[in-house]
Amino acid sequence: SETCVTSATASSTAIVMTVDPVLTPAVTVSATATTICAGTNVTFTPTPTNGGTPSYQWYVNGIPAGTGGTYSSTTLNDGDQVTVTMTSSETCASPTTANSTPVTMSVNATLVPAVSVSATSTTICDGDNVTFTPSPTNGGTPSYQWFVNGTPSGTGSTYSSTTLSDGDQVT
Repeated sequence: SETCVTSATASSTAIVMTVDPVLTPAVTVSATATTICAGTNVTFTPTPTNGGTPSYQWYVNGIPAGTGGTYSSTTLNDGDQVTVTMTSSETCASPTTANSTPVTMSVNATLVPAVSVSATSTTICDGDNVTFTPSPTNGGTPSYQWFVNGTPSGTGSTYSSTTLSDGDQVT
């Protein structure tokens, strides 16, 4: 529109556009174990897709539990669900966050094993056969090592002897 221009039109140099694709972020979580005894340390590790250099927010039962590239806990309870929300750093991430599916924990109570022993008789004559039988508590399918006066004397679900002496102790 100027009056003294040498040409009425002018063209700019071209601007080359780079169009990145829209990326959909996703994240999965693996655990060192999902069936544990109470108090066992479990570490959860995320595997990102389209995360770039992501950030993570960890949750236990929907309650924030920590941030960072992994999450570890020794205080999980039976049925607890661990999830992570990943925030992608990718330029074209849409949406910018992704939620993992829950990892459900199976936590078994810590059990204290115990065993008591019964005998067919505790007062015997020399050479009489005595059979000892264990009664386990929290033993599962136990194995047994029998001792007479602290000396290993046999294995198995029962122990029998005809050579016991006065004062011998069988455990």
